[in-house]
Amino acid sequence: MIENQQTPTSDESLMAAVSHFLGFLVALIIWATQKDKSRFVRFQALQAMAFDILVSVIVFLVVGCILALTLGLLGIGIGDIAILGSQNNPSAEPFRVIIALMTSVPLMIPCTVIPLIGIIFVARLIATIQTLQGKDFHFPWLGNLIERSMDH
Repeated sequence: MIENQQTPTSDESLMAAVSHFLGFLVALIIWATQKDKSRFVRFQALQAMAFDILVSVIVFLVVGCILALTLGLLGIGIGDIAILGSQNNPSAEPFRVIIALMTSVPLMIPCTVIPLIGIIFVARLIATIQTLQGKDFHFPWLGNLIERSMDH
């Protein structure tokens, strides 16, 4: 918690809420213009930027892993299935599984990213509402990390 902090003004609460809701670029602008005026706004804008960076890294890693898996299966499947040829060949069965995986793995992107986007939106919405009410919102783990970095 930010200690010795008076209740934020309605302008400070609004700027903090906008930082959380509109994302990195807006949070950066608010942080740059308000960092010396309000510890509350500075903390909330920094936290919003850190949250967006963390989310971007997570989404990049998830999509990257799924694409790598797809490309890996595609590389295994095409060469080996061309060699085996016939659909009646019993030794082709493992490669039919690979083809099935190649067609289903790309479906993992919307099945993982869409729920992730929903979770991100809800987290952003909670942060926005809390700060708009003048409450000192902290994301778990991330908020404490940001606050410690501000104290140094």
